Amino acid sequence: MTTGNERPPRSSEQQAELEQRTRLGPQVGLGLAVLTAIELIVAVSIEDALVWLLPFMVAKGWLILDYFMHVRDVSSEGGR
Repeated sequence: MTTGNERPPRSSEQQAELEQRTRLGPQVGLGLAVLTAIELIVAVSIEDALVWLLPFMVAKGWLILDYFMHVRDVSSEGGR
């Protein structure tokens, strides 16, 4: 009896990619933490710091979109 929640078996290539992305998670989290710390330092030490903060905001946004929201994977599927 199946519940419909079973996934088809992964190929070794898919498994290797999944393992690589799983190992990348802590590095992405650390990168986000470092960028946030830099943002805090810049925001506290510079008056009118918006221009200085924009590159950090863009970098963090890209990391979140790419790693957590998988935008690169969605765009590479070509509307599937």
